[in-house]
Amino acid sequence: MSVKRLVASSLLAVGIGLSGAAHAGAIFSATSAVINAGGPGDGNIADTFNQNGLLTGYTAGVTDFDTYIAGNPSHSLIFAGNEWFSNLGSTSASVTYNFGSSRTFDALALWNEDFAGIGALALSTSSDGVTFAPLVAGLLPPDNTNNVDYGADVFAFGLVTAQYIRFDMTNCPQQPAGFDSCAIGEVAFREATANGVPEPGILMLTSLALFGLVLARRRVG
Repeated sequence: MSVKRLVASSLLAVGIGLSGAAHAGAIFSATSAVINAGGPGDGNIADTFNQNGLLTGYTAGVTDFDTYIAGNPSHSLIFAGNEWFSNLGSTSASVTYNFGSSRTFDALALWNEDFAGIGALALSTSSDGVTFAPLVAGLLPPDNTNNVDYGADVFAFGLVTAQYIRFDMTNCPQQPAGFDSCAIGEVAFREATANGVPEPGILMLTSLALFGLVLARRRVG
């Protein structure tokens, strides 16, 4: 093979690798969660990240986040097996979600439960689950209509890499009045790739291309 053909083939391989970058922008969820305050509450906290209650599901790490959200996926209003409520009498709560490994993400989808929900939300992140750094505060999820299936609200923020994200919830609405509790339907996240950082597959393709180019030059010489 000539040097020109090898260079062209190598560049094509790298181009294919770039166009097939693995799941940039895919939706993903936590693998576990811990209730820091306001628990144990009612329901299972796992039901806020295991897709229970979502009327349209997704494949974590594969389904495109933006495309999925654009389809307006709703969450069932049914509580049993689908949602989590903090202890009755509380208007604040805290939950830490664990991704199972370090993930890079830049947005959150929140299905804010229709009966109680979250009034104000602050997020912080951690790499070890012990030391947390503030990410964003003052998020105000809409108070969804009671007894109606509800959609997701998306909150975007700067690119962040972490294994844990903590939800600090306050001013949780009472719907109907007198039912003091914070509640979550479902949460999910948008995977992101840092600008200028090639993915491993692309790095491998580039290395192979350069190696082949060196061999071809040696043959020609």
